[in-house]
Amino acid sequence: MIRKTLIALAIATAFTAPAQAQFGKLKDLAGGGNTASSSSANVPDEAAQEALVRRFVSSQSHSLQAQTSFAKAFGLAEQVQLLEAERLALSSGSVNVDQMKKSVSVSENAQAAIDERVAAKPELSAESKQHYAEGLVSLVASAAEGQKLSGESSNFANGMKNLGATQLATVGRKLAAGAWVAKESPGYLKGLYSSSKAALTFAKASKIKVPGNAESMLDSL
Repeated sequence: MIRKTLIALAIATAFTAPAQAQFGKLKDLAGGGNTASSSSANVPDEAAQEALVRRFVSSQSHSLQAQTSFAKAFGLAEQVQLLEAERLALSSGSVNVDQMKKSVSVSENAQAAIDERVAAKPELSAESKQHYAEGLVSLVASAAEGQKLSGESSNFANGMKNLGATQLATVGRKLAAGAWVAKESPGYLKGLYSSSKAALTFAKASKIKVPGNAESMLDSL
């Protein structure tokens, strides 16, 4: 009973008011989402969790692909290997919280290396520019999934708030992956927006073709 109570408290803490405020801001930036109050949100189940995790994995996989292309453009061979390995792991069909956490960690480390190269403002070869352009296409795809992730994460979080302590204790462990995605999505989307804006800025300065819908898609995050 003590263990179940602790699980319930841990999950409930993930959906406190500050976290919900972050989701609200992201939904406003996305220009939509469900405006219904949390009291009318559906209580999440395993099917909702599966859909939410699938959405995150899709966005993250596109993001990892984008970073792989950028790493190739800048000659970051080690980062290319690490990013490709994580993308393959996410596409395995069986994703848990630890795998998602690892993919985020690898992505953040790779982004730091990419940012360092971008700051140096290198001259890219034609081949490197092609790699970079391919990365921009993947980045737009990630942003498209990220836009949907914002609203879906908010709905899931609101639904979790409607679970009582007893329900949290009984179903909490089954919804751990969805709870993690809902809690981490605001930070993930902020990072995606920031890195994407920087990528577009570098592309324009380096005269690399930018997808026509890139700006509007990122503005929707």
